[in-house]
Amino acid sequence: MANCQFYLGHYTESEFLNRRGLEMDRQLFGDRHPNVAEDYLNLAAVQFEWGHFSEAESYDRQALDIIQSYYGKDHPETSAVLTILGRALVAKGKIDEASRILHRALGLQERANGEMHPQVALTVNELGKVALQRGDLDEAEADFTRAEHIWSNAYGGRHYYIGTAVANLGGVYLERKQYDRAEYFFREALAMYAKTLPEDHKLLGVTRIRLGGVLVADSRYKDAEVESFAGYQILIKQTNPPPNWMRSARKDLVAEYEALNQPAKAASMRAQFAVPAHESPSSSVTTKT
Repeated sequence: MANCQFYLGHYTESEFLNRRGLEMDRQLFGDRHPNVAEDYLNLAAVQFEWGHFSEAESYDRQALDIIQSYYGKDHPETSAVLTILGRALVAKGKIDEASRILHRALGLQERANGEMHPQVALTVNELGKVALQRGDLDEAEADFTRAEHIWSNAYGGRHYYIGTAVANLGGVYLERKQYDRAEYFFREALAMYAKTLPEDHKLLGVTRIRLGGVLVADSRYKDAEVESFAGYQILIKQTNPPPNWMRSARKDLVAEYEALNQPAKAASMRAQFAVPAHESPSSSVTTKT
């Protein structure tokens, strides 16, 4: 039930249920059982979605300690947790440590499962984020393309993971300032999310904000306002909306209203959320997913 709530984007409900599960697993199995580690991983996933990356990292490290002690350092279960920890480290900007952990995980996974396993794609996708943060756009593109290919084959071309990889490819083209290509990939990601996720899911909100950022960068302010506002409306209804994307949406909306000669809306947005007048739009440079 906790997992169902998580994938529906109901993170508060998922956290509550996972905490109940953690309490019961400790009573049934003790503090060092893999079931307890799984509860930690689930709690970390909720914290990650809320943008609480330090808390996510802490839970992930506790889980890794248990799983590694139980299964060993070279076990596939250990490699899966390494990927999850690497994801938190990427989000925190700990790129060097993340790269080491993710490459270790990838080697273990490819030996255990081959090169076309969904778990391999998860790790490759995170390595793409590392490359993107390092400015190696060619490597990032190759990683995200590989992840998309694996997931498409594994899930018959229908899974929100595919949308995630496609959106990440949009981020690569945004960094290259190839706005038409970036727009194409973000719209493709939205189409996949629409097939596989609830309409109020965070990923749709984030991706619409990212698409709005592309359109702002391309000076298509009317189209941009539609996407930025729609994404913002999705996120503002979340219990813990991700602060980086909220800032991005607000600043883009200010820029869009100003460009569309709607100073009252721009002033209202700026005053309500304390966005300084001199602050430039940030959506065209944000690359986290």
